[in-house]
Amino acid sequence: MAAMPAPALRATPEPADFAGTPRRSLADVLGWIEAAASMAERDRRDFRGAVRTVCSILGAPAAALPADAAEIDHRLAAVPKPARGRSDKTLANTRWRLRRAIALSAGAVAAPARGAALAPRWAALRERLGTPRLRNGLSRLIREASANGVEPEGVSDAFVDAIAARVAATKGEARARAFRRQAATCWNEAAGSIAGWPSTTLAVPAPAGGPARLPVDAFPVSFGRDLDSYLAWAAHSGRLARDGSPRSLSPATVRLRREHLRLAASALARRLGYPRRVINLATLVEPVNFKLVLAEYLEAGPERRPSAFVRGLAGTLFGVARQWVKAPASQLDQLGQFKRRLGSRPAGFAERNRRAIEPFADPKVLAVLLALPRQLLAQASAGRSLEARAVRKAQVGVAIALLLTVPLRLRELAGLELGRDLLRPSGRQGPLSVVPGMGAGGAAHATACPIVGPTRELIDDYLDGCHARLPPNARHRLFVRPDGEPVPDAALRYGIATETRRAIGVALTPGQFRHLAAMLVLRERPGEFGLVRSLLGHSDPRTTSQLYAGIGVRGAAAAYATLLDRAAAQAPVRHTPASAHRAPGSA
Repeated sequence: MAAMPAPALRATPEPADFAGTPRRSLADVLGWIEAAASMAERDRRDFRGAVRTVCSILGAPAAALPADAAEIDHRLAAVPKPARGRSDKTLANTRWRLRRAIALSAGAVAAPARGAALAPRWAALRERLGTPRLRNGLSRLIREASANGVEPEGVSDAFVDAIAARVAATKGEARARAFRRQAATCWNEAAGSIAGWPSTTLAVPAPAGGPARLPVDAFPVSFGRDLDSYLAWAAHSGRLARDGSPRSLSPATVRLRREHLRLAASALARRLGYPRRVINLATLVEPVNFKLVLAEYLEAGPERRPSAFVRGLAGTLFGVARQWVKAPASQLDQLGQFKRRLGSRPAGFAERNRRAIEPFADPKVLAVLLALPRQLLAQASAGRSLEARAVRKAQVGVAIALLLTVPLRLRELAGLELGRDLLRPSGRQGPLSVVPGMGAGGAAHATACPIVGPTRELIDDYLDGCHARLPPNARHRLFVRPDGEPVPDAALRYGIATETRRAIGVALTPGQFRHLAAMLVLRERPGEFGLVRSLLGHSDPRTTSQLYAGIGVRGAAAAYATLLDRAAAQAPVRHTPASAHRAPGSA
């Protein structure tokens, strides 16, 4: 079935189109602000400040500026950022308050009477809304439009803003933003999927924290099929398969690519108005759409600086354009220019990871972490019955012990199975080892890693205690819930972070345990990046050197300082009295 064509965009009507009032200026809005007797003083101050700020930025008196939020936004966008003299956050708050003041001062929207019947056209359109989500999402908008005599074709951003302003005045800005976003999203979806619905599209405000993450089935079927085909192709070994990718990707990388493309589609859907326009992967890598996707996440990030996520997203999209879509050279050149503007990945790991592992340079803090697994298992064993809480505590203790011994990835850790990943060929009294990556789809190490000492004893105690009382059909897995289901990755990660925060004050993730291992190795053996690479299972040696170059330098400096201290301690100290340097016969 061919994809439904996108509804045509049309100009948003002026507020006068539904209010029936002449064009007003911001001076009229200021007059209303000062005259509104029931207005809270805080709101009066905020509204007045918003008007004056806009007048200052635009360099015009209030009487010369229209009371039209869309036009004001357009004029503000034309002012260079340095000339505004305000931060992006301040300007966003100013625009929101001004929009509220304009809508409230117009008095264009009357509250519908409870139980009032819908106008015939609105009633007919509401009957076509097939899903409860659309009916609920558009219920208020339909009732407000019907009560105010606004025809379906007359619904505009200005009208929805006026409703949102009244919601904000009574129920707060958070509720108003939620209404505005939900109403616009559902309206655009109806415009693209329901016969007879007006073709006008509404602007969808960005939710807090960036674009919403839409499921794949929110997009046309053609997008989901194209996505699945690309991922299957990317996972195919290209060395022997004629139609496979040049380099087969690990399951973990395939999952990351899928998430990147889902998030890119979500961002583009918000920018274009609704998901039905994102019909395939080629849509994402059109130069204008590529730029829109990156801008969406850049604007949602702190200080609009390119993050590792944004750079990774750009890399995924560029790879799709080159390898899957087979975009022409001119298009690839455009995409490459956008990608290069984001800059390259800085050396070292993220600041949050550096802050997390720094405390463990103190041997006392490290000792607390090393003792934590046994403490957790003892706490779990203290319970008289098999409770879910005790099982979780024991499993977190085992997980931390394993991470300290063999720095596994989270998926490798959560998926450990006895006899496959945890090996004991000679029986219970024989050596215990773990083979990372065997069942997780990652790059498995060539050799097994031995589990010895306290960690081995801890695992044995866990297997004899909590694990032995779990459902027999699930005991092949190391981490399993009392109901027999595997422990989810996220649950194990949360438990590890929670217990380390309680014990040390630092919520460590499995990934940060890997950084900790690298720090400890390089502190004792500076420059041994090959050892770190083998320990962490990096397939590319450049990954190791780029991530931990800073740690290696600090380790080398510390080792050199120790060398100097040792040399100074071993050298004989000769003290020459000052008199020895005096000239003969001098006083």
